[in-house]
Amino acid sequence: MLRIQTGRLIIRPPVSLDFETFWSMSNDAEVKRFTGGVTPLSREKYQAQHEQGCRTFDASNAGNCVFSVEEKRAGRCIGYCGFEYSARLGGIELAYGFEKSAWGQGFASEAAEAVLRYGFEALRMDVVIAAVNPENVASERILIKIGMRKTGQIPWPGQGLVSRYEIRRPGS
Repeated sequence: MLRIQTGRLIIRPPVSLDFETFWSMSNDAEVKRFTGGVTPLSREKYQAQHEQGCRTFDASNAGNCVFSVEEKRAGRCIGYCGFEYSARLGGIELAYGFEKSAWGQGFASEAAEAVLRYGFEALRMDVVIAAVNPENVASERILIKIGMRKTGQIPWPGQGLVSRYEIRRPGS
């Protein structure tokens, strides 16, 4: 099983035990403020969707490669970070989200840096894109910190105009 380790994190394929973290995140209006709102799914349907994601996760497919992020010290899942195909952005998007208790500690940028390195080195991706609501100042700072640059704005359902960011593989 692929595991990416940083000083404080283990970035690994999702497992069933991660469900409670993701369920809690998906029902927290503050956590979901800039990512589409709380889930309309029942607990059972969301859990079935999570289990399907665990079965279909593919670390070799940049279009379906969203890892769970575990804090080493606590030994539990605190969020997700990885890649998924975005038709709206027209390419592979860097996606991440963390439970509220993990905010403000640098976990998102630490995970995003490690996942980007994996994408560029192991998956040989040439470009990674991201979208962020300009009101989400913390997330925008993360994208800038990891070396992404703003390339414009695009309309996003329920969010208005969002900022589009991208980063290219060094040497590409």
